[in-house]
Order: sequence, then C-alpha cells, then structure tokens
Amino acid sequence: MPLIKRLKWNIYLRLVLTFMFVLTPLYAVTTQMNRVGEKSVKEEIANSMLAKVHFYMAPLELDFSKVMLLGRQVIPDDDIGKLSVAASVMTDYERTRAMLRLQKQMVLLKTSSSYITNASIHIPMLGRSISSNDEVGHIPLDEFRALSVPSGRYNSPFAAWDNRLFISYPYPEYALPEGPPSFLVDIEISKTAIGQMLGKITDNADGGALLLDNHFRWSIASESGMETESMLREWVAGKINSGATKGVESFKIGSQRYFIGYENSATLDATLITYLPEKSVLGPLDTYRVWFWIFSIISIFIVVYFSYVIYRLIHRPLRTLVRAFRAVEQGNFSHTVSYRFKDEFSYLYSQFNAMLEHIRVLIHEVYEQKYRAQVSEFRQLQAQINPHFLYNSFFTLSRIAKNEDYESVTKFAQYLGQYFQFITRDGAREVSLEAEWNFAKTFVDIQAFRFSLRIEVKFADLPPAFRKLNLPRLTLQPIIENAYNHGLANKKKDGLIEVTIAEREDQVTITVEDNGDELSDGCLRELQAKLLSERSPLETTGLINVHRRIQLQFGERFGLRLARGRWGGLRVEIAIPMEGKAENVSLAGR
Repeated sequence: MPLIKRLKWNIYLRLVLTFMFVLTPLYAVTTQMNRVGEKSVKEEIANSMLAKVHFYMAPLELDFSKVMLLGRQVIPDDDIGKLSVAASVMTDYERTRAMLRLQKQMVLLKTSSSYITNASIHIPMLGRSISSNDEVGHIPLDEFRALSVPSGRYNSPFAAWDNRLFISYPYPEYALPEGPPSFLVDIEISKTAIGQMLGKITDNADGGALLLDNHFRWSIASESGMETESMLREWVAGKINSGATKGVESFKIGSQRYFIGYENSATLDATLITYLPEKSVLGPLDTYRVWFWIFSIISIFIVVYFSYVIYRLIHRPLRTLVRAFRAVEQGNFSHTVSYRFKDEFSYLYSQFNAMLEHIRVLIHEVYEQKYRAQVSEFRQLQAQINPHFLYNSFFTLSRIAKNEDYESVTKFAQYLGQYFQFITRDGAREVSLEAEWNFAKTFVDIQAFRFSLRIEVKFADLPPAFRKLNLPRLTLQPIIENAYNHGLANKKKDGLIEVTIAEREDQVTITVEDNGDELSDGCLRELQAKLLSERSPLETTGLINVHRRIQLQFGERFGLRLARGRWGGLRVEIAIPMEGKAENVSLAGR
C-alpha cells in the first residue's frame, strides 16, 4: 500500500478510535445506569406482586377459615343429631321444626361468605337434603356418595366433584364400610366468585391470576388466565416440590416471558399465582433501550462523519507535505510547497521550505568536502605508491640488468610503463573493471620478478558480463599489494594469493585471499573496527582508503569486508553494485 494511502487510513482510523475512546466511558456509564434502573424496576415489580398476592391471599385464608369453622359448628347441633338417628320416633311437628331450624343455619352459613353458593345437610335416615337454596328435597345420591369419602380435609379442606368445589363434613368422618355416614354437611364454593376475585388482582389485560390446588385436583383462574393455566401447572409443581412458599420469578410461557408471583397457603392447601407479561411492565424500559441504541448508532455516524471532516481538514495539507517529503527522498531538493491559509500548516510549510534550502546548502558543502577528500586520498595513495614502488622497481631492474637478462629487462620495462601510465592518468577517477583487473595483473607481473620463487598469485577469469562495470581507480591493486607487504612479508616459501570474482544477489564480489600466518585475531578485529568506524583516522592505510572511496562512490552497502580466510590468512572481499551505479543512500553519492 502506498505511504500516502496508508497514512490516510492511519489518521482517519485514529480519529475515529479517539472519539470512540472518549465516548466509550459515557456509554458504559449510561448502560450501567440502564441496567441498574432495570434491576431496580424489576425488584419493585417483584415486591409489588408479592405484596399484592399476599394482600389477596390473607383475606381469602381468613374467609375460608371462618367458613370451615362455621361448617364444623353445625355438626354437634341437637336437631341434626335427632334427625339423623331418631327421625322415625319424632312427630311430624318436631321433624318439621327441626328441619326449619337447620335450614336457617344453612342460610346463615351461606350468607357468611360471598364465596359460598349453597350450603346443605344430607340426612340418609330422613331421606332428605336441607339446603339454603332449595329448602328440603331429596338427597342427590351422586353428590352424597362423592362427598362422603374422607379426604383428609383438615389439611386439604376442599373437595372437587363434577367441576364443582365443596367443603364437606361427613359424620362420623370415617363411616363403617357397610353403611353411609349418619349425615353430611357440604358447602359448595362459588368458583365464579373466586374467579372474579382473581380478576381483581391484576389490572393488566395480558396478565392473570390462578388459584391452584397443591395436588392439582382443581384450579380456578381469572378470565384472562385460562390459556396459561396448563403451562403454569408444571412450573408450580416444581416450586411446591422444592419447598418454596412464596416468591417472584421470571418464566417463559409460550413465546413471551412473564413475571410470576406466588404464595402457598397451608390453610387452603393451595397456591395463589399471579403473572404479568414482562413487555407490558418493562415496555417503557424497552422503549428507552431502543432509543438508546438508536442514539448510539446515530452517535457512531456522527463520530465517523465528524472524524472524516477533521481528517479532510488535516489530510489535504498533510498529504501535500508527505508528497514533498517523498520528492526529497527521491533526490528532488527543489520541490517547495505553498499554503494559502494562515494556520499551523502554514508554519510547517514555511519551515519545510527553509529546511529544504538549508539541506541544499549542506549537500553542496558536504559533497564538495567529500569530493575534495576523495581526490586528496587518491592523491595520497598515488604519492604512497610512486616513491616506494619506484625504489623497488629500479632495484629489481638493476639486478636483472646485472645478470644481462635483456629479454626480462624489456618485459619489466614494458610492465613499468603500463603501470605508471595507469597510475599517472589523473583525468579519470573511475575505470572499468576490466582495466582495473588488467592493471592488477600488471602489478603482479612486476612483483613476480621479485617474489616468483616464494609467492604464487592465481587470478580467476574475468566473466564478460563484469568487464564493463565501473569502479574507483586503484581499487584491486592496493589490496593485492597489502597481501604482499603484510600478509606474506615473512613467508619464505609456498606463499599464495588468490583473486576470484563472483556475483551475489545484486552485488559483484571480488575476493583477495592469502595464506599468510602472521594475522592474529586482535589485528583482524582492529582492522574490522577501523572499517566500521565513522571517524576519519589521521593516517589512512590502503585498505581504509579503498573502502572509503567505494562507499563514497556507491553507498554504505558496499565496500570491503574482512575475515580470516580458509588458509588462515586475511580474506578481503570487495563489494560493488552489479550495475556499477551508486545507491541513493548517502549525500555524497548523488
């Protein structure tokens, strides 16, 4: 990805993320407040439902406790005792008077509670039923048989028969198997009245209430609760089995969740349940939550848009500045920028232009300084080579002439002529690799007159592809001369110098290696440190001179690399670019 495009996305994303980072704590606090508020509302709803269930359960228990007490008080009445065992010996007047008194008691029992629809006394010996509604009539045999069976009604007072609800008192309670009870007092409970009472518990059309027997023999639901009655049975059974007596929980019925409040009554052996849909209670909270998310989404869009606007205000001048820097990186130091507004970018632009002008001045000064240093070092190298080499050459020539070896004198003179012609050619600081290679061979041929008996030099063939590469003049010869003068100076015999060339990636590497045995590890580390040092030594050797001129020419990736060779002597690698061109890595290489 291009730098400008990458920078564009970096700035934009950072702006968005910064705004998000600022807004996140606010949203976190708001969300937490919403959760706390919702939890508080649910707790209030739970407390309200629990209080309401208890509010209706308490009078219901009180009312039915009074009904059960009145029902039990009828049993020891003298009239019912006489009619159940001595009706045959009583006169008609006495029987009639007794039945009228009992009928009044049934009427009083019925009027004692709005939940009683009828109160009756069934006397088998008399063959009559005394009812608060029908006065005296025949005994309804099916009802009598169903309600004469004991049901542990001290724990569970209600008996269900024919979709009706009763409180019954057979006497004696446990009749002999061969006969019915002497009499039966039954009180029919109005399921309609209880249902109407349950309908008052909730004022929500979607909610309801349910009075459910703990043994699931009967149940009474408010009008709106009929559909959910069967679904609540299993849930209530679990609560009863777990021993819970009251509470409020959230439970899913069908496709929606309900708040369910319940209280178990030991007196009635039944559980009063009320339920409300969560959506009807928490509807305002849900609406608030929807608006909260709508506000959040709108806020995100506002943040994105606002970030984009700020990004445009910043990115345009910044992009111009980045492009100017890119131009400078590519070597264009005349690329100035202009800005029409008077703000911070105007200051940056003016400082950039001033910096560019200052860099141009510095480049000119540094380049000129390094150029002069390069020329000076080259002159120094020439000055080092000429006197020393002249002395040795004339000494060798004198020795050959004394031996009257005129053919060798001729060759040696030709070699010297070629050598000094190459050395004294001041006009060219760069030569082809082929010319440098041949010059190094000429130098070796001259040295062979002195060291042929104890030093052998092997030159690899120069590949045609490398011959036209350019490099600084006097690059290879000083390295070979260093091997003669230092690496093999004390070698009495079997001295070896090998010159090879190879291509490695985008570089051409010329290797000069000797088999000298004078190189210590400390000396090698010292030479390597001098090559890596950025400080200029007061006196430069041939190796440092060549290394510096190559780096000035081609860049810091190139130059000399020193190591111990495979024969124990010094191994010098000369690295130059494959194309023979300088890289844009240093000011002097421009």
